[in-house]
Amino acid sequence: MKRLGELLVERGAIQPSDLDKALYIQRTAGGKLGALLVRTGAISEDVLLSTLSDQLGAVYLRDADELPEQIDSYRFMSESPIKLDWFLDHATLLWERDGAICCTAKDIRDHALEETFSYFYPGEEITYYLAPNHQIDRILDGVRKERAIEDLFSGDDAKALREMAEEAPVIELVNNLLSMAVDLGASDIHVEPMEEQFVVRMRVDGVLHTHLTQPIDRFPAVASRIKLISGIDIAQRRLPQDGGIRERISGRSMDIRVSTVPCTFGESIVLRLLDQERGDQALENLGMEPDHLTTFRGWLRVSNGIVLVTGPTGSGKSTTLAAAIEDIDDGIKKIITVEDPVEYQMPSITQIQVHAEIGYTFATALRHILRQDPDVIMIGEIRDLETAEIAIRSALTGHVVLSTVHTNDAVSSFTRLIDMGVERFLVASPTIGVQAQRLVRRVCSHCAEPIDEPALAMELVHASTAHYLGDQWVRAVGCDACQHTGYRGRMGIYELVPINTELQDMIVRGAPLIELKRFAHDEEGHRTLLQDGLLKASQGRTTVEEVLRQTLAGVDET
Repeated sequence: MKRLGELLVERGAIQPSDLDKALYIQRTAGGKLGALLVRTGAISEDVLLSTLSDQLGAVYLRDADELPEQIDSYRFMSESPIKLDWFLDHATLLWERDGAICCTAKDIRDHALEETFSYFYPGEEITYYLAPNHQIDRILDGVRKERAIEDLFSGDDAKALREMAEEAPVIELVNNLLSMAVDLGASDIHVEPMEEQFVVRMRVDGVLHTHLTQPIDRFPAVASRIKLISGIDIAQRRLPQDGGIRERISGRSMDIRVSTVPCTFGESIVLRLLDQERGDQALENLGMEPDHLTTFRGWLRVSNGIVLVTGPTGSGKSTTLAAAIEDIDDGIKKIITVEDPVEYQMPSITQIQVHAEIGYTFATALRHILRQDPDVIMIGEIRDLETAEIAIRSALTGHVVLSTVHTNDAVSSFTRLIDMGVERFLVASPTIGVQAQRLVRRVCSHCAEPIDEPALAMELVHASTAHYLGDQWVRAVGCDACQHTGYRGRMGIYELVPINTELQDMIVRGAPLIELKRFAHDEEGHRTLLQDGLLKASQGRTTVEEVLRQTLAGVDET
């Protein structure tokens, strides 16, 4: 069987130099070759799956109607001798069609699939298919919802759980965990039950660290305590629940969002910590280079139009929008935000919380706030066509609109809106600019050690743009000041794409994504996320490894 890279070169999908660079990155940062090529824009997911189809002899299901309905897949998998959680954990779908068992997964080459199926379905022939990741995610989300609907109420004794939650040692343990998290500057606390123990992990500077391991028989008391103080039904263990805690912890005013989700050995509990005294989050402190900061501030001071911030969950989009709002709040503008949830309290700003469960969605809220005479509108996220259309209409009628979308890079935000159903000319016309971003850890100033210029950095940066790099490369070491991680705090890396007439014309005429990216990348002064990250690494502010972790590693495996 020919290797994937060879096939892509043979087909003319990539050049040998593209393959060499991708293999170099793979050896350094890890990840699947195909996913790296898609992530870097060398090929599309469609080209990758078409090539894998030929390589593996598996049929590629391009269209949604070729895949099973979520209810059909749920029923088959829930009746399978394999636990439903296994399918969800392995991003795998199993269904029956015309008496035959069919399977698709984000990685059908995963040996765990063949081993598991041969054990539980001995003698059965299973047909494997390829499908786009977003289609697999869509059906898996539906499967989760179907399970939640069918799950029955747990028969736990609420009184006994409450008594456990109010025992002094349990109260002290939970209070200590909250204080530790605040002192460490953690953004999240994860309480994860396993077969024989439960683990408490805290996300500090974007990375999870284990801080406590306890016997599993203590988990119900800890879980009940967290649920009790966050206003969650302590007897309900079969359905996901959300709650919140507001109190002063370690001298700081904290807003904590609590989420519980049923899992194999109990409930996975995640506490999201929002520091309402977060300090100075001015734009100039987020990590933007001077040229980026000047450009972004210019976008905020237009009379009307849309400014988009894009990136995955946890990339600092909400913080950027909050800093942007504070930057333009001069006391003479009416500024209204629509958020889900409201993360940072901002004095003098009208902030509106979305409640989708009662029908008060982003779109519903936006229709009403347009009657409130706003100058600036901040929308937490554009998730659907209706919200997008109202945002665009607002921008076209004299408002400044700030919002976010979920894409991997700046240019992909245009195709995301078009895929929602927004007309191309409406995407191009009101958009002022798009900023993509990630968060990278700042290297610890107490223990960082200087190093020679990494050869890898030069491999990744085109010769014509290498001149902007500095010469203060460092490596992370680790000391008491940074909890021996080598890093302390985070900052943003950014890609800015201003919308000019040429780019507008390309969007309107339907230019493919790769052509839009090529045009944006060729503009003078443009830096990709990778290039901006390497610039910061060359200034001694982070490391090459950290930049690669956020820009090239961690992609969906295909």
